[in-house]
Amino acid sequence: MPVKQPKRRPAFAPLNRLRSSPMSGGKKGMMLSLNLTAMVDMFTVIVIFLLQQFASSGELLFLQKDLKLPEAKASQQLTEAGPVVTLFQNKVLWEGKPVATLEDLDEAEPGIPPLIEKLEAVKEREQKLYGKSDNEPFKSHVIIQSDKSTDFQLVRKTIYSVNQAGWVHINFAVMGIGGPPGGEEGAEGGEATQG
Repeated sequence: MPVKQPKRRPAFAPLNRLRSSPMSGGKKGMMLSLNLTAMVDMFTVIVIFLLQQFASSGELLFLQKDLKLPEAKASQQLTEAGPVVTLFQNKVLWEGKPVATLEDLDEAEPGIPPLIEKLEAVKEREQKLYGKSDNEPFKSHVIIQSDKSTDFQLVRKTIYSVNQAGWVHINFAVMGIGGPPGGEEGAEGGEATQG
């Protein structure tokens, strides 16, 4: 093995940088490049996480402005989604759109014909979509949200109409003000629950 003459070596690596470019003074350059792919991936994961959190919170109702739901101590969280019938200011709203008013309805008629038509159309669509026959019981839910000041005649006509259209599962949206009767902590105050 041949013998080599030793060369000059710096004590540590930054001295080489100082010797090669004395203007930078051993500091890193100010121009940094961002890896956009990793940042987009991170934001995508955050958005998906937030969407799943929102979807699992059970937001099933959209309340009309100035609608005051009745309060109930014995209530449960809404778990089944379905068409929403709103009774507000003596009007019947189907998915937020007016269908009938109390003044337009015949007092001798026990139901609300436009509402029955809408409910029957949804029932037929769901039966075709899921391949159910007319002989099988219909298991979907209707959510009725009624203002505290709504006339009970309108509530009664709405319940009759829902039953006439073949819907047997009716949920009433209420504001939960306490736990269930068993004494356990249940629905928190201020949330829309079923009564």
